[in-house]
Amino acid sequence: MTALIASLLLLLCGLLLFLDLRSPFLWKVSLAATEFGHYFVLLPLALLITAGTDTPIAMMTSVVAAIASLILLYPSVSAFRMSRSVSRRLSALFGISSMSGPVFSWRRLWFGTFPPAMEPERHSYVRRNDGELQLLLFRAHRAVPAPCVVIVHTGGWDSGSPAEFGMMSRHLASIGYAVACIEYRFAPAHHWPAQKEDTMEAIEFLKTNAERFGIDPSRFVLFGRSAGGQIAEAAACTAHDPTIRGCIGFYSPADLVFAYEHLLPEPDILDSRTLLHNFLNGPLEQQPERYRDASSYHHIDPAVPPMLLIHGAKDPLTWYRQSERLAKRLSEHGVRHLYIELPWGTHAFDYNFNGPGGQIGRAAVESFLAAVCTPGNHDHSGR
Repeated sequence: MTALIASLLLLLCGLLLFLDLRSPFLWKVSLAATEFGHYFVLLPLALLITAGTDTPIAMMTSVVAAIASLILLYPSVSAFRMSRSVSRRLSALFGISSMSGPVFSWRRLWFGTFPPAMEPERHSYVRRNDGELQLLLFRAHRAVPAPCVVIVHTGGWDSGSPAEFGMMSRHLASIGYAVACIEYRFAPAHHWPAQKEDTMEAIEFLKTNAERFGIDPSRFVLFGRSAGGQIAEAAACTAHDPTIRGCIGFYSPADLVFAYEHLLPEPDILDSRTLLHNFLNGPLEQQPERYRDASSYHHIDPAVPPMLLIHGAKDPLTWYRQSERLAKRLSEHGVRHLYIELPWGTHAFDYNFNGPGGQIGRAAVESFLAAVCTPGNHDHSGR
């Protein structure tokens, strides 16, 4: 009976992938099941092998364990199956590939590859009467001056830390990119466009200190996740700065007008209405121009830099339609871009650096950076 209960619990964890999640706890369980499911599957497989079929309970345990095993392996199998198409699309769109390994590796999934340990440098990039903002700088391991990836952190615009997802930052530094993970002012004390202003201040600080930091001041790429992706995308599309060679957005809300108009019934996981009110100083009806200004979707033209967008189809925090609609808009204006939709993916799909989502994301980021940061290969137009 204990084996049957264990199998049922594992099955329920896997089934969260297919359910409409309305609690932070269930979302986190779903994230664990999708991006670490290849480890969890060991238990139902062991139960399947040992349960036997000599009693009704044993038979039921075997069936449930088999179904749980298939569901928990679904993300990994899906990543393996889509890896070839992702590789072809990267090559076709950007014409260059510089990946440290295959798009997906079963060996990496189980045993992992980890970037070298390093401590970032902490620098204050702006000082104001209400405080200072800092960035964490990971210097490039290879020849300098190096292109610089400016990472804008998550947190719903009212929290978060530049220290998050440190493994990706260390990895990018290890393959030849400087990485600057920046702080920005939080809502509700500071409304948009304060966050965009902070991002551009950070880039100016890096340009001013480029020689000291080993940075090429003509090659920057903005990279943001979730709320940070909104900031990165909006800044890249409105800065009109030729040194911003590209922009990467993971599970980002590209259109806050659309987000407000399609809010989930309350309560939702994030209390999105309150977040948007705090960030944009009121509801859409009172601040229509601010909502549009914060939305990269409403600033697309042929001059915006190339973009890489990745989103999970099962994301309960930021609807995947956000990135899908932005990709369509980019196509309409002839902007080079790649949109990758992960059929199993939830919010923060890249939390496990070596998981299914982490591997697809890492390969795409490496190829995108190699393409847009290569001298002579930074035409913003898709033609």
